[in-house]
Order: sequence, then C-alpha cells, then structure tokens
Amino acid sequence: MTKNIFKNNKKIMLIEPPFYRLYHDQFCLVKYPLALGYLSGSILRKTNWEVQTYNADFNAKKKSFDPSGEYLSGKGFKRYLSSLKDMSFPIWDEVKRSIEEFNPSVIGLTVKSQNFTSGTIVAKIAKKINPEIKILVGGAHSTMNGSKVFECKDIDFACIGEGENTISDLLNALEKSEDLNFVDGIKFRENNKIITTKPRAYIDDLDTLDFALTTAPKVLKHFDKYPKRAFGYVFGSRGCPYACTFCESKAMWTRKVRYRSPENIISELKQMYDFGIRQVNFDDDTFGISKKNIKIINDLLEKELPDMTYTCETVVQLAKDEQVVKDMKRGGCTGTYVGIESGNNEMLKSIKKTQTTDECIQAMRNLQKHGIDSHAFIMVGFPNETEETFKQTMDFIPKLRPDNVIFSVFTPYPGSDLFYQCQKDGIIDGEFDLSIYNHQSPLNCFTKNISKKRFYELRREADKFVDKYNQKAKFRRGIAALRNLGIKATFRKVYSHYYGRIIARINA
Repeated sequence: MTKNIFKNNKKIMLIEPPFYRLYHDQFCLVKYPLALGYLSGSILRKTNWEVQTYNADFNAKKKSFDPSGEYLSGKGFKRYLSSLKDMSFPIWDEVKRSIEEFNPSVIGLTVKSQNFTSGTIVAKIAKKINPEIKILVGGAHSTMNGSKVFECKDIDFACIGEGENTISDLLNALEKSEDLNFVDGIKFRENNKIITTKPRAYIDDLDTLDFALTTAPKVLKHFDKYPKRAFGYVFGSRGCPYACTFCESKAMWTRKVRYRSPENIISELKQMYDFGIRQVNFDDDTFGISKKNIKIINDLLEKELPDMTYTCETVVQLAKDEQVVKDMKRGGCTGTYVGIESGNNEMLKSIKKTQTTDECIQAMRNLQKHGIDSHAFIMVGFPNETEETFKQTMDFIPKLRPDNVIFSVFTPYPGSDLFYQCQKDGIIDGEFDLSIYNHQSPLNCFTKNISKKRFYELRREADKFVDKYNQKAKFRRGIAALRNLGIKATFRKVYSHYYGRIIARINA
C-alpha cells in the first residue's frame, strides 16, 4: 500500500510538459490545454484537494513566437534535442521553481507521444525536489502504452483512458489510504510489480464536465498573463468513427462517438463570449460527425451568437456535402482543417481514408464556394509510399487548390495501426525513441520503398514547394480581399494604416 503522505498535503499540480518551447524559448503556445481544465474541474467538484494547472509550453515572459515549419524541422529540431539534455535550459528552472512554489504531493502529467520524453524530465525534477511526490501520467500516450511508461522509474501511476473520474477517485483513495485495486482505470507500482485495475467506463453524459473557463481563473498559473484567445477552445464530441491507420485517436476514445448536447455547447460559448472571446476553435477529432447535431449547433449560433465565429477540423465526407457547408457558414464557420493526406487513390485506400481524390477536390470547392478557408492536411512517407506516389501527392496540391497546406511526414506514433505494422515489417525496432522521432523531426523516414537519402531530398523539395504554394495562396487571398473592399475603401484602409503609424511616431 502506498505510504499515506496526503492528509496534511492535499495538493495536486496538473502539468502540460513543454514541447515547442524546447525548440526556442521565445516560443509561446497561446492555448490553455482543455485536458487541464476538465481534470481540474472534476477534482474541485469531487474532492477536497487544492489544484494548480501549469502549461509549461506557455512562456508568460515572452511575446508569442510563431516559428516556421522549416525552423522547427531544421535548426529548431537540433535545439530541441539539446534542450532535452541541457538542464540549464530556462524552461527546466521554471518547472523546478513552479513545483517548489506550489509544493504538491501529487503531480499529474498529461502527455502525448510527442511530449512524453519531456514529461519524464519533469517527473525527475519533481522527485529530486521531494522523493515523496507521486507522479501520475495520463492522456493518449499512457493509454496506448500501458505498462511501458513505467520504464521511467519516476512514474508511480498511469491513467488509462478518460481521466476526469479516474483522477478524482485516485486522489480520494490516496487521502483515505484505500486499496488502489478498487480504483478503475489505473496502473500502479506495488512491490516492484505493475498492477492493472479494472478498465474505467467512459463518461456517458459529457454535459456533466465542467467548462474549462469556469475553473481557469481559480487554478491556472499565470492566468492573468494569458490573452483571451488562449481560452477560445471547445469540444463538442469525443471519439471518431473512422479507422485511419496513422491515427491513434480510436485507441484513446474508441470509434464510438459521444456527443455533448448542442444546448450545453452553446452555454459554454456564451460564457466565452461574455469573457470577450469572439473566435473559437472546435477541438474535436472531427467536428460535425452528426449532421443533425451540426445543424442544431449552427442554428443556435446564428440565432444566439451571430457575431461569434469558429474554425474546426472536419473530413472530406462532410465537406463535400454542400448542405453541411452551408449550415457551417451560416453558423459562423470561417475556416476548416481537412484531412486530405494523399493525392493517390490507392494510398488513400491503404491508410483507410474513405475518400477519393475527386471527392477531395469537391470538398475544397464546396468550402471555397461558400467563403470558408480550406486548410488541407497533406502527409507523405507512409510505409508503402513510393517516389511515384510521393510526387503524385505534390502534383495534386495545385489541382486541389486549398487556401493553405499543412504539410507533414508520417510518424508511427505508438497506438496507431501503422506503428505496429512498422514493427512487424522491421521498419522500426522495439526501442522506438520518442525524443528523436516526432511530427517535427527531419529524421522521419519510415517507408520501405525509398532510400533515406532520396527521401530526405524529396522532403526538402516538398518543403520548398509547399512554402511557395502557401505564399502565393496567401497573396491571392489578400488581393481578393482588397477587391471585395472596393477601390475607395482600400485607399481609406491603407491611408488610415499609414497615417496612424506616422502619428504614433510623432507622439513617441
């Protein structure tokens, strides 16, 4: 049984470990992670523990820094690897001071595969401060990797699956010295063994979750330093019915989709509106899976929040439905992120995308027709990728004509079907180094059919091509916007801009 150290110190610190700040400490991820908000809400409601949330990827002392993809995968990546080993890097001292100041008895780390390595460093720092601190990891990575996370000797507990109810039950059990075997949904160390408890049932009624913005002022470190837009994130569902082989979502949430009621979503959006937020982003894996729900949500947005706009991720199957797109536009949708991935139909089929290239084009045209910005996710480097399919995907982009391309190279994250396929095919071994391979890594090459040297050449060419395409697309949108304003309005806007700058200089 775990030694009871909690009756006199019922304090838990929930931490989002750094990732992007390791590339450049001036980088500031201006987002309050929803996981921290939902977990803290559950703890405050169901326990008598004190909570602090801390996003270590937010730098309260620096202005927002938006590095290019080229920086992240080039010089930035080398800086990232160095930062994982260099304990003098500023973020690690900030983590140390933050833990010391709050003095928790439990630290909860919400981790994805990309920041699990930095999460283990946070755990090590915490144990050096106080070996009695208990470390809990949760999120997608711990769910998909189970006992493997305990290879980090500083980790005491792992939450498997949805964490809101699990973490509250665990804290209550620790406080009362109860048998942890009766806490569903965890793994823990006991007598040098890893014990696995009964799986935790998923939350049936998502409307019972606390709004992240409700608890943020009470619990978030540096709350007053965050701009309001950092809290403009919301979700309407959990789960994804699709089976894309490169995605680990179904391992975390399952393919069964659970929905919040449209009324509950609108209530949260009204809270955000009253806070001063006018633009929100739906963080669902796929927004609007239920066409019925998406119509109701957009009906309510149009009626009750007419000057609030939103962006979201969606799929080709929905974006090609003109009525769905019309509903989204009517409700205030200004931009969508669509999983296109490949320009080769056989490749799409092999990664279990339920779409064709013609349908992708149809989806883009629908969005553009109704004035919704189209951001296309493009991915290359799948295990069965060939040089021909790689080039076909690049050639497909001008035919697709998205407003923006988000280009990436396939990474076999643990929990995805392709991760296990890569292991089976010998493309990766059992010691997959997450510190080296993530979605920003220039070292990613997991295809059987292209040599690493040639793949890196193709990737560099693709990076330049996409960058050039995005610049041209941005210019075209700018010209179109000016045309829409009209000549006189354009002149007034330009005059006003430069007159304001001149006056500001005079007054400085």
